[in-house]
This record gives sequence, structure tokens and C-alpha cells, in this order.
Amino acid sequence: MPSSTTAAPVWPSPSGFALALIVTFTLTLVLAWAWGQTLVNALLPTTHALLGWFDDRFSILFLGIDHDRQDTVVRLRVSIATIFVMGGQVIAPQPNGWMEVTTTIGAMLQPLVIAPAIAGALPGRPAVRLMRLVIAISLALGFLVIDLPLTLYAYVWDMLIDNLDPNRFSLLLAWHEFLHAGGRLGMGILLGLLAISAASSTCSPKKTT
Repeated sequence: MPSSTTAAPVWPSPSGFALALIVTFTLTLVLAWAWGQTLVNALLPTTHALLGWFDDRFSILFLGIDHDRQDTVVRLRVSIATIFVMGGQVIAPQPNGWMEVTTTIGAMLQPLVIAPAIAGALPGRPAVRLMRLVIAISLALGFLVIDLPLTLYAYVWDMLIDNLDPNRFSLLLAWHEFLHAGGRLGMGILLGLLAISAASSTCSPKKTT
């Protein structure tokens, strides 16, 4: 009777996995420290374009990497570009008015540090491990591309709601609070596990009998 089986990932002992995870996590942290700022800087043109696509009521005055005390941050400065209403108040463009928000590069890179570390810590054939890393990095990069402009936009939106309509519910701000409260750590773990599952399905040989 023909049948096919897919080999499941082999999980090591807890102590072995913990040791491997420490090693891979250290490596991804070092890489993020060395190249994270360069990566985020390369994504800023895409971030600028997505911010304009999210909401054209704001005009971007500055978007770049800066240093805030000991933190390296992405700084966004915007002004009101068109008239709109919020909380019963009319918000009009002001020539000298602007809003500024920042987010740390370290926070943005959390999933990109965690996902490959988890994917690389699990033992397996070289082809499978390489596939896990490629998938984990790709998923985390894709998340970063969306997360960075959404986070900056959420900070701007939070400033407006807090001052003009504090009782208003915003799905964007709910998601933002989730990420800020540890959600990026969870997303990193989830993306790492997805990479392990996807690589096992792709690289595992099928046996027919």
C-alpha cells in the first residue's frame, strides 16, 4: 500500500537545547549589534513609503537613525498635512507645529534575534538547519518591514488620541500595546517555530512503500 511519511524535527534534551540556544542566541545578538543599525537604515526608504501609504494626513519632516542617551533610535518627526476631525475637534495644519516619536532599534530587532536563534538551536541535517535559518530570517525580516512603520505610526496616533479622544478604541494601539508588552518576544518564538515546521515539511524525505 503506498504511503508517505514526513520526519518530524528531533528535539534534543532540555539541557542540550538550552545550551545550543545560548550559543545561537549569542551569535544572533552579536550580529544584530554589529549590523542591526545598517539593516534598519536600509529599510528607512521602505518605512517612509509605507508611512505615507498608511495615512497621508501627515507630512514626514524627518525620518532617520539618531541617538537618545544610550539608545540608538529611529526618530520620526511629522506635521499635519490636511484638515481632519478627532474627538470633536478640527485639526488643521500648523506651519510651525510638529510631532516627534522614537522607537529603539533594539526593540525592533527582537524577532530577528530570537527567531533564527530558535531555528538554529534545533539539531538536524545541514540542509534542514540551513533551511530553518533562511525561513526564520525571511519571516523575521518581513515582520520588521511592517512592524517598524506601524510602530512609529502608532506612537503618533497615540499622541493624538491621548490628547484629543482618550476614550477612543484603536485596533492599531491595541496591537501596539501587545507588542510593547512582550509581544515581539512572542512573535520571535512563533516565527522560529514556524521556520522549524516549514523546513521539516520541505526538506524531509518522503518514503513510499
